[in-house]
Amino acid sequence: MSQEAVERLLGRLITDDRFRRIAAVSLDSACLQEGYRLTSVELNLLSSLDIKQVAELAAKLNPGLCRTGYAADKQD
Repeated sequence: MSQEAVERLLGRLITDDRFRRIAAVSLDSACLQEGYRLTSVELNLLSSLDIKQVAELAAKLNPGLCRTGYAADKQD
């Protein structure tokens, strides 16, 4: 996975509440469902993120920067 893909995944975690909830249960499953292909090292590193802290950051964003509703998810 390239640095760009890691950055896309991090951005998705910050801006997409639905994805973040799925990732909180299993980042591996969330990435597989959404087509993010991670190496085992990358998955291991990203799995160490504190999802609560990510959610706190997300809560500080202007809502206009966040995904809203299922239809928006499909337009990525």
